[in-house]
Amino acid sequence: MTQEATLAISGSNLTGEAPFSCCLRLGDALHTALPAAGERGDIAGLARDLLTAHERTAADITELRVDLGPGSYVGLRVAITFARFCQHFGGARILACDSLAMLASATTAGDRRLRPLLDARRDRFHCAAFVEREGRLQATVEPAAIAFEDVLNSIAPGDAFVVPHGLDERHTAPLHERCVEVIAVRDLTAEQLFAPNLPLLEHTARELEPRYLMASYAE
Repeated sequence: MTQEATLAISGSNLTGEAPFSCCLRLGDALHTALPAAGERGDIAGLARDLLTAHERTAADITELRVDLGPGSYVGLRVAITFARFCQHFGGARILACDSLAMLASATTAGDRRLRPLLDARRDRFHCAAFVEREGRLQATVEPAAIAFEDVLNSIAPGDAFVVPHGLDERHTAPLHERCVEVIAVRDLTAEQLFAPNLPLLEHTARELEPRYLMASYAE
């Protein structure tokens, strides 16, 4: 029996190493593709080469996973447009999640409240809060872009901030000064979209929107 093929794609580039990435799941095996170092890459080309290498075609994809942002403006637009195209022409089921949830899923929550933090520029930060319940991350504070001062004022006992490894020391130092745990994540790719604790929801192509374009998020 041919193994079902699930493709995950990401253009959010949360940790800065890969503008685009793809991951193909065949059975229990995960196969990841990234652009060569220093190259921007082509998400359609990455997906095609990954499928070809494992003797699959686009028609074999039964499910596609994607993170919706926040993250790279261009990367998210490209990845989400690609996902829409795949569903429209191939009928693949689409599962999507917030990119901050993907960042939080890179570590184990335990009894901690995970606070993914991503620089939104102009001294604003994309931030949310997640706890793990029954093996799945659940948002207790919905994602929003807020001033860094508001991030500091929102710290509660048991918080652990999950940040990209390159976050400026100007922002990690105040967290350390408040004795808050800071977990730096690197090499985050589309493979993370297969994390078992990730809260993925099914979307139609029309429902897919990059998170930074949502009016309630941008205000």
